[in-house]
Amino acid sequence: MHTLGKVFAWFIVLGAGAAVVLTARTHQVRSSWHKSLSKQRTDYESHVNDLRKAEFIRDAAVVDLANVKRGWGTVWDDVDVRVNPQNGYLQTSDQQTPEVVALAAANNQQQPMMVHGFIKLAGGNVRFIGTFIQEGAAQGGVRIWKPTWQLRPGDQVAAWSSGKWRLRTLIPAHQKTRFVNLEVLLTQGDQTASDKGLDANIKDAVDVVADEQLRLRFAELMGENADLAGLKGKLPDHMIDGLVRAIAAAEEERNVAIERVDALRRDLKTNHDRANRLLKQNADLERSLPGAAPAAAVTRVSQNSRK
Repeated sequence: MHTLGKVFAWFIVLGAGAAVVLTARTHQVRSSWHKSLSKQRTDYESHVNDLRKAEFIRDAAVVDLANVKRGWGTVWDDVDVRVNPQNGYLQTSDQQTPEVVALAAANNQQQPMMVHGFIKLAGGNVRFIGTFIQEGAAQGGVRIWKPTWQLRPGDQVAAWSSGKWRLRTLIPAHQKTRFVNLEVLLTQGDQTASDKGLDANIKDAVDVVADEQLRLRFAELMGENADLAGLKGKLPDHMIDGLVRAIAAAEEERNVAIERVDALRRDLKTNHDRANRLLKQNADLERSLPGAAPAAAVTRVSQNSRK
């Protein structure tokens, strides 16, 4: 055989050996891929229900999230807000709330803009403060918002920190109703307290008038009325000295008159008795005279007889 033929023959032998090795390796790889594909297909079929369940849960969560967001309107997060601790007014910049500018332009300021403020606390918590209404027009890209409710000490305005706030254009109606009902109760409480204060003021005024009437009645009874001090001699004595002194003086005069009448009655009785004795003595003397006729019956002097 020619040398070149021998060389080609060896190449053929080597190629056949390599083909056998590569064929075996290919079969091994193909078997491995087939096993992996079968396993993955089995795993997919075993987890397809879990995937469908997860997709259903995700879709439900998306719907719930949309329902939750539906009542909250537009939201601005991390808005720099400056708080006036004296009156609770807020100050915001239009640069951080461009949607407010757009809403104001669309509304043409026919209705006051309103936002609902939330303070962002440490730890990611958020606290609802209340609803604020725009005060006047924006000046230099700055808007002022005032509370729509009556501030009370319990609101702790001094604790409202200036800093990052969350502002919303809407809050769910059922959530807002809670605060509206609370505001109604607080307003009723304020009215009750005001009524009690008014009642107390009326009572104080009535007490003042009653005390004045009591003073006048006391002065009417006991005198010593400073208002009539300079009118003594111009008014009746009982108006100056009081009814008690006037009654006491009248009773004293009555007692003196009674004593005088009693003395006169005693004198009258004494004179009456003396007159009767004299009449009797005269009658006795008349009978004792010589040749005297029988004396006529002597009439006793009656106590009612006049002298």
